[in-house]
Amino acid sequence: MTNATLYLSFVLTIATIIIISIADFGTIKAYGQSMTATTPGMNNTIMQQHAAHILDNLIISEHIPLTGQLTSGDYMLLMDFTPFATSVEGHSHIAMKAPCNQDGSPKVTIVAGVSPNLSTLNMGNAINNGTLNGKNLDLSNEGKSCLYRAELPNGITDIALINTSNGTLNFNEGGYSVTVSVHGTAIQHIAK
Repeated sequence: MTNATLYLSFVLTIATIIIISIADFGTIKAYGQSMTATTPGMNNTIMQQHAAHILDNLIISEHIPLTGQLTSGDYMLLMDFTPFATSVEGHSHIAMKAPCNQDGSPKVTIVAGVSPNLSTLNMGNAINNGTLNGKNLDLSNEGKSCLYRAELPNGITDIALINTSNGTLNFNEGGYSVTVSVHGTAIQHIAK
């Protein structure tokens, strides 16, 4: 026998042992969608097999203190709750106390979406008028720090904060933070 024949015999023996070993573990069921081929003049037939679905829910509210420095154009990933995505309209929101300009516009931008496809989230205007024990309370100090709040749209899995100012931001002084509250859902496939 040549070396090539011995090698081929060895490979076939190992392959046979692997196949027999797999067969001993039982049947593996795969679920998916299949279509049968059709020919002109015959009825079109589509066969579908789907795994059963269950919904997993996620309800989370996370307070994220902002610390350290962030250079212009850099970002911080705030949350990634994959495989969950925001799913109940009006039940997911974000609040942020961040450095702001004299006109009350934020020096940072919140982006959200399914990474890598993110969009700017409109955080609205600085919130000024609050109350504490029935007395007026200014919640924003334009030129220093301002409070913002926005609803998160459905289908969001990732949230990040980007420094859109022209300089480096120092988050160590000012009590800056972001709070994210999410009601999300994930679809899970289970065997029938």
